Amino acid sequence: MPSAYKWRPLPADTLGQSVNPETIHQKEHRASLTPLETAFQRARANRGNRLKQRRDFARRYDEYQVLDDETKAQVDQEMIVEENEVLEQERVAILADWRRYYPN
Repeated sequence: MPSAYKWRPLPADTLGQSVNPETIHQKEHRASLTPLETAFQRARANRGNRLKQRRDFARRYDEYQVLDDETKAQVDQEMIVEENEVLEQERVAILADWRRYYPN
């Protein structure tokens, strides 16, 4: 059975195309990631974006808008804790898959 995760390097484009120092640093960093770190980065980017979109969507509800600031802060904190739990579960799944194919 093939792996559920992609172990290939992240695209780093051509390193000489940008003059922005931050972009250059990001591309150099992406080019130097190990396959396992690459899988973590992909999962964090994909899953993290979906979770953030869900949080932004929840904030648009009228029920959220009428809450006082203290309650909003509590709700936001609960959403962040839930997102971190989901990301940790994804990380555990990646490690389990990695160990199945690379049992070192």
